[in-house]
Amino acid sequence: MRVEGTTNATSTNIDGVFSLSNVKSGASITVTFVGCKPVTVKWTGQPIEVQLLSDDNSLEEVVVVGYGVQKKVNLTGAVSQIKGDEIAHRPVADAAQMLQGMVPGLLVTNGNSGRPGGSASLQLRGQGNLSGTGSPYVLVDGVEMDLSDVNPNDIESISVLKDAGASAIYGARAAYGVVLVTTKRGEEGKMRVSYQGTVGWNKPTKLPEMLDGYEFAKMWNVGCANAGVSRFYSDEKLELLRQFRDNPSSVDPWFELSANANMNPAFENSESGVGNTDYFDLHYKNWAFKQNHNISASGGGKRAQYYVSLGYYGEDGILRYADIDYKRYNFAANIRSEVTKWLSVRANTKFMHSDTNTPFGTGGLSEGFYHSLARFRPTVHYLDPNGNFTELTMIPYLQSGTKTNSKRDRMNITFGVDVEPVKNWKITADYTYRYVGLEYEAVNVAPDIYGADGVTTTKGVRSELGIQSDGRYTKQNTVTRYQNFSAYTSYNLTVADYNNFSIMAGFQSEENRYSSIYNYVNGLYSTTNPGITVGSSTVTATDSRTSWATRGWFGRFNYDYDGKYLLEVNMRYDGSSRFSSKNRWGYFPSVSVGWNIARERFMESLRPTLNLLKLRLSYGKMGNQAGAALYTFASTMGITSKGNFIFADGRHGYINAPGVIDPTVTWEKVESKNIGVDFGLFSNALTGTFEIFQRDTKDMLGPGEDYPDFFGATAPQANNANMRNRGWELQVNWNGRIGKDITYSVGGSISDATAEVTKYKNPTFTAPASNWYEGRKVGEIWGLRSSGLIQTPEEAEAYNSSLNLSYLNGGVWTPGDVKYIDLNNDGKIDRGSNVLGDMGDYTVIGNTTPRYQYTINGNIGWKGLHLSLMFQGVGKRDWSPGTEPYFWGWSSYAQATFFKQHTDYWTEDNPGAYYPKPYLHTAGGIGIYQNRNMQTSDRYLQSAAYIRLKNITLSYELPKSVTSHIGLDKVMVFFTGENLWTSTNLAKMFDPEAIFTSSSYGGAGKNYPLNKVLSVGLNINL
Repeated sequence: MRVEGTTNATSTNIDGVFSLSNVKSGASITVTFVGCKPVTVKWTGQPIEVQLLSDDNSLEEVVVVGYGVQKKVNLTGAVSQIKGDEIAHRPVADAAQMLQGMVPGLLVTNGNSGRPGGSASLQLRGQGNLSGTGSPYVLVDGVEMDLSDVNPNDIESISVLKDAGASAIYGARAAYGVVLVTTKRGEEGKMRVSYQGTVGWNKPTKLPEMLDGYEFAKMWNVGCANAGVSRFYSDEKLELLRQFRDNPSSVDPWFELSANANMNPAFENSESGVGNTDYFDLHYKNWAFKQNHNISASGGGKRAQYYVSLGYYGEDGILRYADIDYKRYNFAANIRSEVTKWLSVRANTKFMHSDTNTPFGTGGLSEGFYHSLARFRPTVHYLDPNGNFTELTMIPYLQSGTKTNSKRDRMNITFGVDVEPVKNWKITADYTYRYVGLEYEAVNVAPDIYGADGVTTTKGVRSELGIQSDGRYTKQNTVTRYQNFSAYTSYNLTVADYNNFSIMAGFQSEENRYSSIYNYVNGLYSTTNPGITVGSSTVTATDSRTSWATRGWFGRFNYDYDGKYLLEVNMRYDGSSRFSSKNRWGYFPSVSVGWNIARERFMESLRPTLNLLKLRLSYGKMGNQAGAALYTFASTMGITSKGNFIFADGRHGYINAPGVIDPTVTWEKVESKNIGVDFGLFSNALTGTFEIFQRDTKDMLGPGEDYPDFFGATAPQANNANMRNRGWELQVNWNGRIGKDITYSVGGSISDATAEVTKYKNPTFTAPASNWYEGRKVGEIWGLRSSGLIQTPEEAEAYNSSLNLSYLNGGVWTPGDVKYIDLNNDGKIDRGSNVLGDMGDYTVIGNTTPRYQYTINGNIGWKGLHLSLMFQGVGKRDWSPGTEPYFWGWSSYAQATFFKQHTDYWTEDNPGAYYPKPYLHTAGGIGIYQNRNMQTSDRYLQSAAYIRLKNITLSYELPKSVTSHIGLDKVMVFFTGENLWTSTNLAKMFDPEAIFTSSSYGGAGKNYPLNKVLSVGLNINL
């Protein structure tokens, strides 16, 4: 409440009562509240009562849906919408990562971890099918496109269609939801130029803490003693390691090395050498630089409008000695012209070029680099006697000239026509052509490793890094050409003021053609100017050509009565080239209804408090083709270029017999049911949505009928499996104001989804821990129950004598070993008959499915200053470490990986330790100790639940009084951070988001790290 023309202002109490002093009779008092229209009244000297009316702008807001838009208040499907300015300042590589935490029920997985330019994958409302191909269908301005190829600064809004009622109109591709991205368009008016730029710095969110050389050697000796082997560091060596750690210049780390020794490698997997090398500290920078710059221009007259933008994104890698970087260039142009009052034409062009450099990849270094990063002993110095990096550091491999380069071009051109021959009747047609080209090359160069004399060299040929001793050049070119044509017409009609009808019908056809050629040659004559013809070996070449197409007719009918009773019916008739002609077509309908209870007359007394209460229900059936092969009806024959039999004229190639097919393979059918409630209270200051859903995927591809062994072929898959997803979502937000200048909002969301196999061809329920079966929950972890660690010899003797432990093949249990529970009391620890219902002592102990995904966000603004925070997390998720050395520490001699977290191991002086006592042995001898202690069990089951400060943004917009004097419309500076803080009970060497991301060479932790980001930015509008 404020007296106009003065600074005299106040706020109401909780009951809405307020008082103002020193007010003259006849003065104007303006009353404002978030979500309401402002009201101005004159004070006559008497008490006044003001009734605020809801500002329905939020309800009048339109939301992008399939082939059109709808008012938010009239939606009957489950739809979430994000405005572009809500994600514009996130310092991440692409729009997919920006969606993390923004949409209830949407799981964003950073499958590429923190690699420069790495994108994320999306999963909506849980895993949808057995093949894991249930990803949402992404459309940018109505055309399928990867989110990684969209300039985030060009995004106007993103709509996520979750249920069949919202997404069925897209049929064949939309069984697991749709993500609709709408990019910015020009508006009538003078040209507006905008610039946004950020510079930032990446740093790993989590790196393991290695033991120093002295502590490593002590733990090594303990492991050897426990295993009864003699690979010890002597007392003299331990003292030298301690002395070197405290004063490196006081010890010669290579005193055991002969003058002419070959150092390829030096002291690997031995107790020789003196050092204190932290390989993580050696290889990772403190910070890596990134930047993002975008400039756009928009405007136009009454008859034509335009929007044009240019963008650049660049990011350096976090590895200190590896040349890793990613660059992306974006261009977008949206042009619309009104040819006549009834005819408009559109042109939408998007171009993206990316350039990625890294030593890792096909034909380059393998990700065995991350595997070996912590397994080389810190007791060996990282510099040889002549100051060169040792072979064990792997730095020579990073600097040898081995590299890979990927250049990717993506161009989308869409031409559209909009016709309105009569009022409310619209006809739209679009044609899109997309070209995607990838040029990939790799050079593999073995490094020169210096000997102890600093002169002689030998070639480094470490196998786990994929090094080719005589060099290799790899070249690949792929081209994808995609065409899409759609045409649809709609008509809107209002009868008797309250009956609103809308009908739409259309046709869509798309075709995708892909070709690829891949070549490599060994024995390079030149590594500085390599080529396919610059090698001594025969060129190996392979090529591939595939295509697919879909075609469909669709329609939609909408009816609403006075905004109270809502009905929507969608129909889609689709055909897919993946299936035979007799099984190609499918009919996929959906229906959704809504009841806006708040608009009923019997709710009038509550309208000042209850502004929106809408109940929604939807049901639909959609088809999914993604899990099926491109040519399910065609029997293929594999070609072997050179067989194993030697004839008089050499070895001959051959063609395999045709594979067995099932010509009846057809669509997966996805039935979706959804109940939703939308509500708004206190003039829509408090708003929210609650959803309950069930999704049944039927006729999934599962194992076919078993054939007799003499048939000689494997049975093809058949449509004989079902899966059910169930879950719920809740989103709530409160908008408020404190005084005249402070606005704030606080809100959050939480969602849950689980998936269960309801039909599967495994009639004997064999091996339920590794096979699908009817009733299996997606993500099940089977294991043993543990009662802790054995503490005394007497306890060990009793345990060994009372149970038959031969199934585990762990020898004889001793103090410090894990003690497993005989759940079925049969006197042995085993898997029973390995059939569901008779699994012996194995049971379900956890689940990898992320449960209770949640987001907490808030923001506050005061004049031009604005602060926003978003916390994101997972409430429940389990992870089993298997036998990963990154988790356990001890292993075979060559794989031991000792971090500081591993020092909490059992000894007589540390009986309450977390880890069992460590063992070290040969690769062939360590198994018995791993079988004894590394069984999947509840004791070492890890909780991957976490809460993370996903984003914090602080911005300041200069006052208009300042910017107007310098000819600018807007100037904003901002600071933003990503992944700055995390709380989790997971083992401290792992990041909870990266734990399920494994490299091609190993498991958890053996990967490029996820990053935290700090950045500063500037927005300028002319």
